[in-house]
Amino acid sequence: MKEPQLHRKSGSQTMSFHFHGLQSLCNVLDWPAFGRHCTACPELRQFFMCTLAAFGLLSGCKDIEEPSLLTALITGGHDRIGIVSSDLSSSGRFSLMTLDGIPQANSVNIHSDAALRYANGKVYIINRLNRDNIQVLNPDLLFATEREFSVGIGSNPHDIALVNDSLAYIPLYERSYLQIANPAANALAGTIDLATWADADGLPEMSSVHVEDYRLYVTLQRLNRNASSGIFPPADYSVLLEIDTRSNQVIAAWPTPWPNPFSKLRRSNFFGQAHLILTLPARLGAQGELDGGIAAFNLVTRSFRAAPLYLESIAGGDILDAVIKNDTTGYAIVLFRDNSSALQRFNPTTGSLDAVLQYLPANYGFVAGLELAPNGYLVVAQSDPSNPGIMLYDTNAGDRRLTPLPVAIGLRPTDLVYLP
Repeated sequence: MKEPQLHRKSGSQTMSFHFHGLQSLCNVLDWPAFGRHCTACPELRQFFMCTLAAFGLLSGCKDIEEPSLLTALITGGHDRIGIVSSDLSSSGRFSLMTLDGIPQANSVNIHSDAALRYANGKVYIINRLNRDNIQVLNPDLLFATEREFSVGIGSNPHDIALVNDSLAYIPLYERSYLQIANPAANALAGTIDLATWADADGLPEMSSVHVEDYRLYVTLQRLNRNASSGIFPPADYSVLLEIDTRSNQVIAAWPTPWPNPFSKLRRSNFFGQAHLILTLPARLGAQGELDGGIAAFNLVTRSFRAAPLYLESIAGGDILDAVIKNDTTGYAIVLFRDNSSALQRFNPTTGSLDAVLQYLPANYGFVAGLELAPNGYLVVAQSDPSNPGIMLYDTNAGDRRLTPLPVAIGLRPTDLVYLP
C-alpha cells in the first residue's frame, strides 16, 4: 500500500495518512516530568521509569496478551493515555502511556480498524467493519477484556455513548438505524430508525455520538456512495441530530455549517459555555478543497455558533481533528493535497493560524490523533511508517516539545483517549 494516502477502508472514511545504559537513555530523553509524582523517593521512581522506557522502546513490537502487574504498580493507576494502534492491515492493539511519556509494556489485542472512548470508569473499544463489536476493558482488572458483544455482522460501528452502564447508543455506518445496547448485559436493546435522514443511497452514514444529560447528539455525514470516485463525497448537507434518551425520539435536527462531520464529537467549555466541537472538512483527499472548517455547537442555546472557529482557507488543507484549550487556543490536524500533514495552533476567537507545531511530509506518515490532558499536555499520535509513536507538547509552556522522538508503542497510533 502506498503511504500515505487518504482512502476508503472498511466501507468508511479512514485515514491511512496514515545505549549505553539506562542513565544514558534518561539523559537523552530528558523528560522533565520524570519522578514528579514520587515525593518519597524520586530517584528510585526515575530508575524504574527509565527501565520501563527502555523495555518498552526495545520490545514495543512484541505481542503481550496480558497486562503487566509490575508495570501497572510502578507507573501508577491514574493520568494515563489510552492508545489504539494498528498495522493498517490485520492487527490492532490497545496500549497505555503515562503522562510522563512512559509506555507501559502491555497491550490488548483489538481489531485493526478501531476507535475508543472512556466512560463510567471503563474503556470501550469500537471494533469496526469485519469485527463489528464493542470490547469493554476494565482498568481495575489491568485493562483485561471484561466483555465483548456483537452489533451485527457488517454493521460497522463507529462510536459509542453511554447514558449509564446499562444504556448505550452505537452509530452503525452500514445501517440506517442507531443501535441501542445494554453493555452490562452484553445485549442489544432496540434500534432508532434514521432512514428518513439518509440521502439517495439509503444510508445516513452516522458517525459520532455524545450524551449530554438526557440528550443524545448524533452526527450524520450523508455521503454519496453512488459516486464513481474512491472516496465518498458529501451528498449535499450533513446533520447534527438530537434524540431524547427518555423516549428515543428525534426531537431536533441542525444542518451543519459545512458537510461531512469527520472526527469524534468533543465537549469543550469555552466562551463561558459548554460546546460540542465538530470538524467539517467537506470534500477530502484527492477531491479535497478548502471548503470546510471547525464549528462549535452551543449545548446551552442548542445552536451553532455563528462565527467559525477555524477555516480550511486559513489552515491551507482539510481539517481532520481539533481540540480546544480555551477561548484563544486550539490545535488542529490538517491534511494537505500532497498528503503531507501538520499540527497547527489556531485562535478560536479570531480564527487565525498562530503556529505550526509539526509538519510531516507525505513520506513521513501523518498526524493521526489528538488529546489534550488536564495538565495541559497535548498528546499527538504520529503515524510514521518507519518511526510511529506519541509526541507530547506542554501547552502551558509555549507548546514546548517534551519528547525528542516519538514514544514507541509498537504499531502506528490511530486514536487516543485520556484516562483519569
